[in-house]
Amino acid sequence: MQFLTREGAEPWLRTYHRGGAPRVRLLCFPFAGGSASMFRGWPALLPAHMAVEAVVLPGREKRLREPPIDRMDVLVAALVAALRPRLDLPYALFGYSFGAQVSFNLAHALRDAGLPDPLGLFVAASAGPSELCDVPGLSETDEELIAYMRALGGTSADVLGNPGLLELTLPALRADLTAVAALPYAARPALNVPIHSFSGEADPTSARPSLMAAWDRETTGGFTQTVFPGGHFFIDHALSDLVLAVRRDLDRLMAEE
Repeated sequence: MQFLTREGAEPWLRTYHRGGAPRVRLLCFPFAGGSASMFRGWPALLPAHMAVEAVVLPGREKRLREPPIDRMDVLVAALVAALRPRLDLPYALFGYSFGAQVSFNLAHALRDAGLPDPLGLFVAASAGPSELCDVPGLSETDEELIAYMRALGGTSADVLGNPGLLELTLPALRADLTAVAALPYAARPALNVPIHSFSGEADPTSARPSLMAAWDRETTGGFTQTVFPGGHFFIDHALSDLVLAVRRDLDRLMAEE
């Protein structure tokens, strides 16, 4: 099956879609140091009316020459401006690890700007904001960040063993982690948006299931928690089940519109 790959909302989005007119957009945010391409296989697991629009952050892929952003408020403000034209259809937010914190803060910023709320917020492999802790960031050496990547899994040995690839990867990773580590938790009025959290039962980080349950505090719109076998990168073997859960939620939420 052929899928369309299209750049949109330059330079922030890459759209993966089967073609035709979408009825809902799923805006997706990668893990720290990650890229939009992690979502390229999702259209095969979703109906044609659901368009996957993956966020391309500065410092990676086609934006490799741009300095990565290491402040969450700056990043979110840029995303609000870039994504505003994509809110013409119902949409949902999905974020993995670092991307979960970005999507959460973006949902608040969109609400504060008087823009439409997402149908739902899907957060994976990241503790609820009130329980987020022990995130490495600006002060870590390259060696410490590499050890962190190795401990989490999910990074290929080809990358970890290649100084050239690490030189390209580490600045974005450091910036993303710093943006989260430097963000103090401040209680805000809860979102009125359903939140569905996904975690790995053996995640060694603060994204373990007990701490991901804290996402329940961030919404009055309903909370669901799903736990998969595996660690921080449970998505590597549970992708189909994860996307199926997102699809079911979106089908239900669209029917309620």
